[in-house]
Amino acid sequence: MQAWLKVGCTVAFVGVLALSGCKKKHDAAAPASDQAAAPAAASPAPAAASAAAPAAARFDIANVPMSTAELPPFPYIDWPSGLIDGHKFVKSSEFDRIYVIAGSQLLPVEGRYENRHFMNSDAKLSDLAAQRNYEAVIKALGGVKVSTMLPTNPAMLAQNNNDLGDLVVNKLRAAMSPDSYDYYLIRKPEGNVWIGLLVGGGYTQIITVTEGQMKTVVGLVKADDMQKALDEKGHIALYLNFDTDKAAIRQDDQPVIDEIGKLLDKAPTLKLSIDGHTDNVGDEKHNQQLSKKRAEAVAAALIAKGVDKSRVRAEGFGASKPIADNASEEGRGKNRRVELVRVAA
Repeated sequence: MQAWLKVGCTVAFVGVLALSGCKKKHDAAAPASDQAAAPAAASPAPAAASAAAPAAARFDIANVPMSTAELPPFPYIDWPSGLIDGHKFVKSSEFDRIYVIAGSQLLPVEGRYENRHFMNSDAKLSDLAAQRNYEAVIKALGGVKVSTMLPTNPAMLAQNNNDLGDLVVNKLRAAMSPDSYDYYLIRKPEGNVWIGLLVGGGYTQIITVTEGQMKTVVGLVKADDMQKALDEKGHIALYLNFDTDKAAIRQDDQPVIDEIGKLLDKAPTLKLSIDGHTDNVGDEKHNQQLSKKRAEAVAAALIAKGVDKSRVRAEGFGASKPIADNASEEGRGKNRRVELVRVAA
């Protein structure tokens, strides 16, 4: 029985899967449902479909060409047709941090996320057929394979304190034990899409992340509210929208800096420790350093506004002082914070 996968307005056969296009096209090379098929081009074929990311010691996203394909709605690729709901396993989040393999690097990516997997036998596919057909669909959407290293490689493990379990389960989010870890990048002017294709052991897993910023759900804390919290508790948590693995103050966080400046103007004897905190995802030492740099960035922004440098100091605690459970994205979001702490006179 022929399995189908629809991702667009009409259907083009690619072995057992299908992708978006404007005409129907049959693949005569796939006589059986578990037969791996050569990729068939969508119409029109995107320029990036057959490109390959150059091998390099350090991954450079600029070397990956932009896709000209029109992407279907998130998560872009459907389940194989005939796969019943009871055989579909999926986790999703409007915002999360996932790690991908790009070149020989382990990179954190944040944005909208979906992680789905299924047993290949339930879709009447062999492991190879599932892999080949998904490869064809991803490439037809302009995806370029960017991974050049397996997580078991010593160089990759060294980036994660040689902890393979943490790398595979917590960072790469592998559901089982795949034989292949292939990561693709679809570069679009409106944002990057990362797709992980993990196949082996009788199952297929598709991990999709559309890069983007978390929608702010916490209102701006005013200077008076900061003062009240400092008077009552001695500290207050603030949430700034730092870019992934970065410490630069973003323009949309300038209002927060302005309110801290107002707080210090109104209380000329107040001294603050600016404490940076992260969640527990990633290397412990790196998180501590990142949290310190973010705290230092806040302090530097205040000093640039005219605050005396003797009134602010920066500390970084990494993930050592969580205020919520790191097992959920909601909890991790609460732990990624900058705290203002009153310093005793």
